[in-house]
Amino acid sequence: MSNSQQVVVITGASGGIGNSIVRRFHREGAKLVLLDLKMSNMERSIEDFSPESLLLECDITNKSDVEKARDTVLSHFGKIDVLVNCAGILSSINSIEEVEIEEWRKIIDVNLTGTLICTQVFGGVMLVNGGGSIVNIASMAGLAPSPKKAAYSASKAAVLMLTQQTALEWAGKNIRANAICPGFIETPMISHMIKNEEERRKRESIIPMGRLGMPDEVANIVYFLTTPDAAYINGDSIKLDGGYSVTTMPKIDSKGILA
Repeated sequence: MSNSQQVVVITGASGGIGNSIVRRFHREGAKLVLLDLKMSNMERSIEDFSPESLLLECDITNKSDVEKARDTVLSHFGKIDVLVNCAGILSSINSIEEVEIEEWRKIIDVNLTGTLICTQVFGGVMLVNGGGSIVNIASMAGLAPSPKKAAYSASKAAVLMLTQQTALEWAGKNIRANAICPGFIETPMISHMIKNEEERRKRESIIPMGRLGMPDEVANIVYFLTTPDAAYINGDSIKLDGGYSVTTMPKIDSKGILA
């Protein structure tokens, strides 16, 4: 299983999951193109990487910005083999009637439109060069509604459909597209959900494996999906949630009382 010397574009590269994906590909000798909205975030998170890596400040919701990044990549490396759409933001915790339209548009713009733009621009290079692999970071919230997360859930559900659409239309051009649906992963993004050990215990108690996932576990699946070992996986959405999604019965104690 090898991706050595491939050119890999990763958006949201400085985030918890994004940074782990960067490090996974770095260990395998990939040539890295790291995109994020703020360069300072990336510089702190990958200061030990090779100077050959490209760090590009880029607003993925701005197609001109993304096209400039593409041109820089091509002038530096001459090709793009892998695209990992990891950039994303969470929404506020609001019921549907409370969702602010401005925030709704921002969530959709970053999580969905940004993914489309990067797919068009970087994937367009793959179309010309004869193939590649795209991995989109979606969420379990895209597979099932999440209380008071209408904008986020809707955006991630749309990412899953965009993944399938890409897989359908581009498979004949040697481009595979897949998505990963992480559950509760130990990242700064979900720190607001776990403010103390009691909240952590409650969160872990509803996961059959009894713990949160780690960013490296997401990165390992991302890497696998881009290797020759995954050559026949296309249009798939892989759940990475410790079994949370198969828990259908309320948790009860030995006396039959809801825990």
